[in-house]
Amino acid sequence: MSRRSFDQELEEIKQDVIKMGKLAKEAVYTSVRSLAEQDLQLVDKVFAVEDETDVLNLSIEDRCLRLTALQQPVARDLRFIAAMMRISYNFERMADHAAKIAEITRKTASKPLLKPLIDIPRMAGIISEMVDINLQAIAARDVKPTEELSKKDDLVDALYEQVYKELLTFMIKDPKTIDDATHLLIVALYLERIGDIACTTGSRIVYMIEGRRVWIK
Repeated sequence: MSRRSFDQELEEIKQDVIKMGKLAKEAVYTSVRSLAEQDLQLVDKVFAVEDETDVLNLSIEDRCLRLTALQQPVARDLRFIAAMMRISYNFERMADHAAKIAEITRKTASKPLLKPLIDIPRMAGIISEMVDINLQAIAARDVKPTEELSKKDDLVDALYEQVYKELLTFMIKDPKTIDDATHLLIVALYLERIGDIACTTGSRIVYMIEGRRVWIK
């Protein structure tokens, strides 16, 4: 394989990883919307997107391993290939968590929500911004956008704490709400974890581009 062909293959892998991120973002947004609207059709859409990320992630992994085995890439290229595999896996995990949120919608769609969703959609909105930061940094091979991830993750964490305290109050006042409150609390926890994954992805991007080990949190 010529250097030109090798670079083209790396670019195609990068574009597929960017596609993975967009799919993960769509899955998270749609899963929260499915819950807010109690819409089972949106649940099916989340599962379809999650299936697509599974297939694409395996394809990216196979191509990265093939390049590593056959082309003996130099250090910078090897960092890039390893990062693409890890970042693709991270986006696939985001979609997995979104599917778990959609599954909660499926379980609870037969009855009204305990309360209107306010902070949970806010969490999803910030997470969408965090994924966009990841994608911008990957596309431009620029670490600068990742500097905003920590601040946004702090916002996600603060909203999670707010949701936790509010739902705990519901459960204490009326034990009959425990099941419904627990479902919403689990959704918030999945979103908090997705925010953490976005930060981990940012750390991996910095290593990919500059070779520096950082921990964004």
